[in-house]
Amino acid sequence: MLTRRKLLKSSSAFAAAGVASPFIITSARAAADHKLTFGHTFGAATENYMITGLSQFKAAAEKYSNGALEVDIHEAGSLGGQNVLPQKVLTGAIQGCQLSTGNFVNYSDVYNIIDLPFLFGSNDAFENTIQTEQFRNSEFLSRPADSGFQVVPGMWANAGFRVLGISNKVDRVVRRPSDLEGLKVRTNGTRVEDVMFKLTSASPVSIAWGEAYQAMQQGAADALSVGLGPLTATKIHETLSSATMYELNFNCHITVLDRNWYAVLPDDIQEAIMRAGAESYEFQRQQQLAANDEMVKLWTDAGIEVVTLTDDEKAEWVSTMGHQRSEYDELKDAFGREALETVLSLQS
Repeated sequence: MLTRRKLLKSSSAFAAAGVASPFIITSARAAADHKLTFGHTFGAATENYMITGLSQFKAAAEKYSNGALEVDIHEAGSLGGQNVLPQKVLTGAIQGCQLSTGNFVNYSDVYNIIDLPFLFGSNDAFENTIQTEQFRNSEFLSRPADSGFQVVPGMWANAGFRVLGISNKVDRVVRRPSDLEGLKVRTNGTRVEDVMFKLTSASPVSIAWGEAYQAMQQGAADALSVGLGPLTATKIHETLSSATMYELNFNCHITVLDRNWYAVLPDDIQEAIMRAGAESYEFQRQQQLAANDEMVKLWTDAGIEVVTLTDDEKAEWVSTMGHQRSEYDELKDAFGREALETVLSLQS
């Protein structure tokens, strides 16, 4: 086995002999005892809009592991979409990925709880909740673990509240739930979104994310509820005439690892991963807040009417489709009342 001492001796010998360095580079890479192959769907071109924090994670994890861990990140969906990446993690084809909670519900349905409308009063309330020890010791981490996933608790990529974007083919500004009458609202296929929009006068239509731009452009959907970052990164905002900041729920991404792979890592490597995750999240959350402000300006400058609700208008949305409605009772029972109570108690 090539040790660090031998590697340094080899490097010195090659340098002294004036030999080119390809072998040295290859050997340095081989010195990592563990490799984390990681997939996600955003790329460098969209990093100004959807901040992932992954570059910071890679640098910190390799640093804190003293080079014993190599983090190999594959971006822009090169290893598959968000419906494929978790399956690759479970099979061990890759060791980790970042995906939206909306897609992760297919693997751990407890995350449907986070999508319940108006569950969090503010962005700070959400971010403070997910960083607590109580949350980390709850079903939000234990149930994915039972399914084979290790959630990295400090490594969320929160794009902020979803906004309700209205197609430029529709001459309408939506301020109240009644303004949705007759509109086809694209949903992400989750049971929560299906219920919430059925509580309004809208017609929910399930459309895959990869087809959302075309659906809005061609009129198959008149509206959609997604975060500023993903909408701007995919240029879907170009199809909008207005956007309502109704603070319904969050467009956030989590990081998961192959639990079988993670469980046998040495303690110091596990610690390096978790420490890096926490640091990358602090970077991500600050950068995303700044990016969101820039995107609102970008949208406004492009002629999109960005609507901020009055307190009375917001209260009407909460009354119409908020998580307190009895129509969600069956879903709460299915997804986990205990998990729901954890989230509510952390905000009280």
